[in-house]
Amino acid sequence: MAVKEAIPVRDEKPTVDDSPLIEPIGFTPVQISSTRVRLFFSKRAMIVVACLLLSLLALIYLVAARSLIFETVPKNASVSIEGFALPLGDGHLVLPGSYNYTISAEGYLPETGEVEVGSDGHSRHSVTLDKLPGHLQVETDPPVPVKVLINGNEVPNKNGLVENIRPGSLRVTVLSDRYLPFTREIKIEGLDNIHRLEAKLRPGWANIRIGSNPPGATVTADGKVLGTTPLNIELVQGDRVISISLPDHKTVDVPIAVTAGVDQTLPTVNLGPADGLLRVVTNPEGAGVTVDGEFRGHAPLELELASGQTHRLRFFKDGYASVEHTIDLSAGMERDLNINLNAVYGRVFVTSVPSDAEVYIDGQYAGRSGQAFNLPTKSHSIEVRKNGYQAFDTRVIPSDKLEQTVRAVLLTKEQARWQQVPSSYRHAAGGTMKLMRPNAVFTMGSSRREQGRRANEVMRQVSLNRPFYIGATEVTNGEFRRFKRMHTSRHVNGVSLDNDNLPVVNVSWADAALFCNWLSERDGLNPVYLTERGKIVGFDSAADGYRLPTEAEWAWLARYDKGTMRKFPWGNELPIGANSGNYADSHAAKLIPAVLRTYSDRYAATAPVASYSPNPLGIYDLGGNVSEWIHDLYTIGTGLSSRVEENPIGPQDGDYHVIRGSSWRHSGLTELRLSYRDYGEAPRNDIGFRVARWIN
Repeated sequence: MAVKEAIPVRDEKPTVDDSPLIEPIGFTPVQISSTRVRLFFSKRAMIVVACLLLSLLALIYLVAARSLIFETVPKNASVSIEGFALPLGDGHLVLPGSYNYTISAEGYLPETGEVEVGSDGHSRHSVTLDKLPGHLQVETDPPVPVKVLINGNEVPNKNGLVENIRPGSLRVTVLSDRYLPFTREIKIEGLDNIHRLEAKLRPGWANIRIGSNPPGATVTADGKVLGTTPLNIELVQGDRVISISLPDHKTVDVPIAVTAGVDQTLPTVNLGPADGLLRVVTNPEGAGVTVDGEFRGHAPLELELASGQTHRLRFFKDGYASVEHTIDLSAGMERDLNINLNAVYGRVFVTSVPSDAEVYIDGQYAGRSGQAFNLPTKSHSIEVRKNGYQAFDTRVIPSDKLEQTVRAVLLTKEQARWQQVPSSYRHAAGGTMKLMRPNAVFTMGSSRREQGRRANEVMRQVSLNRPFYIGATEVTNGEFRRFKRMHTSRHVNGVSLDNDNLPVVNVSWADAALFCNWLSERDGLNPVYLTERGKIVGFDSAADGYRLPTEAEWAWLARYDKGTMRKFPWGNELPIGANSGNYADSHAAKLIPAVLRTYSDRYAATAPVASYSPNPLGIYDLGGNVSEWIHDLYTIGTGLSSRVEENPIGPQDGDYHVIRGSSWRHSGLTELRLSYRDYGEAPRNDIGFRVARWIN
């Protein structure tokens, strides 16, 4: 029921209502149990909610899950995956992530691994399981102990069982004493299965009948006694040697080729009387011994001699007279024989140059040279020594019938050292090097009064005593092309300069120096020319490698002749002698304007090296053919100094290098002279080079 609110009226007295008053009473809410709440928390409701949640989770899983499929060999392999994986058909449904798996099958080795399942696609993997090893059971007929070989290698077996064999085809060989080998090709399946192999063994022996005359001899083989003759024995197949022995008789060894299953009866073995034994000792020991002309060794020695006959023995040793002796022995007899040898002497006379040197014989001091020595007639070492000289040694066998003489020429240590230095050799490119040992003081250049002289031919006093090797010829095209394969010397108006045996031309000074360094490396020598980035920046005068000849060396080689200096290659006078060298002759008239009209050298341009006679030192073409690059940098002296220059090699720095010698283009008096000097750096078709090297 509703209670209306009383509204007061202003300035009016309240009206008294006579109606009965309505008074409030206490209100207490009644606890009413809700049917809806009871329904929500009922067991059935909880089951429905749980099913809905599971369905939702399953739906989410199905949406997010990816299939993981393993294709296995064998196909019936069992797949186990760690973690939550829902089997589905041939695979599993899994959420993206990493999973460890194990795949196994009976007869196969299990395989484990880890697989990554992505969120962008399904995952498929192929896995092939390895078969478990197989086993082999060998059963033999007859049953005997065996060795088993697989593919030629012995494997352990227990009563014929070989375990843990990898699957596949293999060759099995069964061996047993006294039986022939049995071999079969089989296939092991694996899968922990046992393969059974039946091996029927064939006997590997034969029956051998052995007889001897006289009978009763002992038969042995491989140190084992088999019985006495006559004897029937079984021998295993193969090559055998049996020994038949009887006291006081010679032992006979009989080789037998035994074939399994093929019985043999050997011819009767006749046993002859046993040899006698002779023990020989000589004084001195070590004497050679021959019996009936056959060498038997050196004493002391034991000799087996056929009984019942006479033997001739000879004893010999160097320095002793030989001794002959005869002897006969009965069967089985043993005897000792001592032989004394007498020494035999011969005279050896020893002289020496210089005289009065010490003589050592067999390492012992024997006296001074200039006397005879009595020596046993055997080989002796004789050494002759003197202070300051290299020792001389030889071997000699004196003779008692003839006095011998040993003449020792002693060399100083310097002479002996030079004997070890070859007088010539061939370098790696094929050219010949000749040894030079100058010891001369001479004047380079020419007098101002000499006809044809140039201003750069200033006279200089030079001492040359440093030994060196020099190329006997100029470097050829063929030799240079071993260094630069594509080099060409070209041609002059159709006349080729490029044949292998012609001197190389159209090379710069630097090309020649780099060839020298290359040749040094090929021959294992220290390079002379110093380089930076392929350019020559100096030289090492202490190096033993190849280089260009110095100007002093070239002048000495070309001009020095018994204390005087030659003017021309052929001598000191004109005209040119026949066959004197390759100059601008009549054949060159079509190539150059000025030629020697009355001279012919047979070549229009360059000639093959060594086409003309060498100079007295054995060096070719120092005049003519091609001019030559020189090691020295080009300088012109004042000519005012009287100082003697010793082994000059020129400065380290400069713009040009010296060129020496005339060429096939020259015919004038100035160029034909050996004192003619030129200079340059760039290639020309008439400039080549030869190589040299110092000996340290």
